[in-house]
Amino acid sequence: MRIAIIGAGNAGRSLAAKLCDLNHEVVMVDSNPETLEEVSQGLDVMTLEGNGADPTIFERENLGRLEMVAAVTPRDEINFLACCWAKAAGTLHTIARLSDEKYVRSPLVDITRMGIDHPLVHKEECAREIYDVLYMPGTLEVTSMLDGKIDAIGLKLPENAPLAGKPLKEFRYHNWFDKVRFIGLVQNGGLVIPDGDSYANPGDDLYVVLPAGESDRFLDWITAGERSNFKKVCIAGAGELGLSLASQLEDTGIKTVLMDKDRQQAELASERLEKCLVLNADTAEAAVLKEVGIDAGTAFVAITGDEEMNIVSCIQAKQLGAGLTVARIDKPEYVPAIGNLNLVDRVVSPNISLVRAILQYVRGEMVQEVGLFHRIEGEILEVVINVVINKDCKREGATISELKLPRGAIVAAVERDSRVLVPTGDFKLKHNDRLAIYCLPEKAAKIQSAF
Repeated sequence: MRIAIIGAGNAGRSLAAKLCDLNHEVVMVDSNPETLEEVSQGLDVMTLEGNGADPTIFERENLGRLEMVAAVTPRDEINFLACCWAKAAGTLHTIARLSDEKYVRSPLVDITRMGIDHPLVHKEECAREIYDVLYMPGTLEVTSMLDGKIDAIGLKLPENAPLAGKPLKEFRYHNWFDKVRFIGLVQNGGLVIPDGDSYANPGDDLYVVLPAGESDRFLDWITAGERSNFKKVCIAGAGELGLSLASQLEDTGIKTVLMDKDRQQAELASERLEKCLVLNADTAEAAVLKEVGIDAGTAFVAITGDEEMNIVSCIQAKQLGAGLTVARIDKPEYVPAIGNLNLVDRVVSPNISLVRAILQYVRGEMVQEVGLFHRIEGEILEVVINVVINKDCKREGATISELKLPRGAIVAAVERDSRVLVPTGDFKLKHNDRLAIYCLPEKAAKIQSAF
């Protein structure tokens, strides 16, 4: 697929890197020649200097016939116009990154008529991911799939976990065996796809998939009941991401404090929020965090636009005893290093949320949705059997083991008649089944051949 990305910032680079890994033909468009030079040195892409809001960009012969345009600059107006001109030029699919949700909610704005097939308010999606972790203590990250019917959960295995130091095959004798599928295990900084002989040790990151209604009970079991809800959430950064998260937390009863060192930004947030305490304060100052009151019942979330400051604030909050620290990191190359050094408990990136949303449009007809994690590689692909069935396809009635999925791929869950099932190898597939398949990135392209 030939895809043009408008905007070569962190979001554009993250998307370009993923699309290059999938062997798509990528064209990067940006008005800054130095930025384009940096991109071309690190990625196998074609670069084109120009402003995405300029319609003549899409008239250039060297741009070629485009199947998709993803406008991901920080400016909504440019993204709007870029999609408008791209659609007029005959592009099949247009995607616009939008920072402000008013564009998709206002009755005055007809997104489709303006040339945008898929509007993505990615910061709102990222805020939802943070909210899920805060509302489900004991987790490192949570991703929902199959219309919210399953949760993919990452957690750090505690010392007293029933599974700690035991091979996972012993789990088959427990009541949870029919409800939980292990999909990933991080040991010594390396990710492995676990099997029955794998050992989960205290301190390892364990990733599981299970029905959403069972998540809290499973977490209580695996942590031996030693988890408790956060009494307070402190948010550093009153931008769109911070505002979206604070507004979601207002309905939970959790005490929420939103802080920003910019007085104007803090005043704006105070006007838009009803129950949240908003402070004009610099969270990089330890004295500020002490005054707010950070303890084990506090989750500290640093989501300003300054990555370094987010990390520093989280380290200080951790030293004061915060029960959970979350930092926004926009540069994808920072994420693994921060995770390996354990500088913060949880890393979030609006760019990963953006890539996740776009991937479902490039994975092919059989993939209905794509789930991504922040801390580990891999994707959860949602596959619907009736999409790929035809007269030559014999997958209906086949068992999971007969699919011959590539190594590094696991069928984690199946939705059938609105019920979620955790399948074993002898599970027989039926028409209209929806499969959630976890796989390593390099295996995702091979999933389709299994069908």
